[in-house]
Amino acid sequence: MLPVYPSRVGQTLHVREGSWSGPGAGGTVAGMDELLADVAVLGETPRILVACGFEGALAHLGEDRALPESSEALNVLLALPGTVVAVVSDRPPEEMSELMFLSGSKGGLRMIRPEDVGSLRVGVDSALVIDVDPASLEALRDGDLAVLVDADADRDADRDDRTDTGDGPHRVVDAEDVVVVLEELVGVRWRRLLVTGHATSGVPLSDPGAPPAPPRARSAGR
Repeated sequence: MLPVYPSRVGQTLHVREGSWSGPGAGGTVAGMDELLADVAVLGETPRILVACGFEGALAHLGEDRALPESSEALNVLLALPGTVVAVVSDRPPEEMSELMFLSGSKGGLRMIRPEDVGSLRVGVDSALVIDVDPASLEALRDGDLAVLVDADADRDADRDDRTDTGDGPHRVVDAEDVVVVLEELVGVRWRRLLVTGHATSGVPLSDPGAPPAPPRARSAGR
C-alpha cells in the first residue's frame, strides 16, 4: 500500500520509492510550481482524463521505452475510479503495450491517436493532456490543463507564451518533468480518497464494492 499522506499539503508522491517530498520537488522548468498548483486543482475533479503522449513525454525522444516512473504513475491512476488514462501515439496499440511498464491494470489503458483525444474528453469533467504534439491539445476545453513538452523550453527564465490570464499551455522540458507532473496528480487523487473517505466515484472506501487500493510501486532499480 502507499505511504500515509503527510499532514503538510503540497507534497509530491514518488510512486516507485513509496515516499513523499516537498512542494515542487524535482520540478526544473520555470513555472513548475504554478503547473503543479494547477494539477492539484484538476486532481479534485470527480472524473478526469489523463492523456500522455508516448514519444517525448512518457519516453525520452529517440527512446523506445517509457520511463518506469511514468508507467508506475499511470498504473496507480488506472487503479483509481473516475480516472480515464490514455497514451497518445501513432504507433500500433500492440506495439505500445509492449513499450509500457504496466501491471494488471494494463487492460484499462486506452491507446489513441492525437485526433482521438476529443472523443475521450466528452465523457469526463476535465482533462490533463501532456504531449510534444500541439495537435493533442486542441480538443481541450476551459478548465482543462494542457502541458506541452518542449525541449527548447527555458528551465530558468519566465515563460512568455502564457498570457496574464493563464491562456496557452504550460511547458515542460522532457520526460523527467512529466514524471513530476504525473506523480503530483497521483498524490492529489490518492490523498482525496484518504481525506474524504470516499473513492473519486463517490463509493465509500468501506463499501464491499469499492475498488482495491492502488498497488505499491515495484522496488526494481531504475
